[in-house]
Amino acid sequence: MKITGLDHITVNVTDLEASKAFYEKIFGLTFCGFIDMGDHTLTYYALPGGVRLELIDYSEKDQPSAAAVTHVGMYRHFCLEVDSLEELMHKCREYGAQVTKEPSFVERLERSNVLLTDPNGVEIEVFEKQK
Repeated sequence: MKITGLDHITVNVTDLEASKAFYEKIFGLTFCGFIDMGDHTLTYYALPGGVRLELIDYSEKDQPSAAAVTHVGMYRHFCLEVDSLEELMHKCREYGAQVTKEPSFVERLERSNVLLTDPNGVEIEVFEKQK
């Protein structure tokens, strides 16, 4: 067996409309599908390489539990690559996105990165490779 690709990244949303606005306005993602599963809906956005972002909106939601970035045994974040952190930061300021780490060059990673939090509290790392 070998892994042949990554199909999707899932985010359980607290507010579907706020989540859609965030991913459309900040990242310019394109809507690519919607499925009503009965007790929840799936809203899809296209990412590069045929990967999709899947936003799950449950009819009945549990309250989120607080987790520190140093908690182990948990999913931490996903990372997107962009061609311009400067443009990303402009969009974050324009739309009021929560930035938890300002852009900076990380020498050991040989790239600049920023950390954002989406409307659901999901951490997103964004990096720009050095040209």
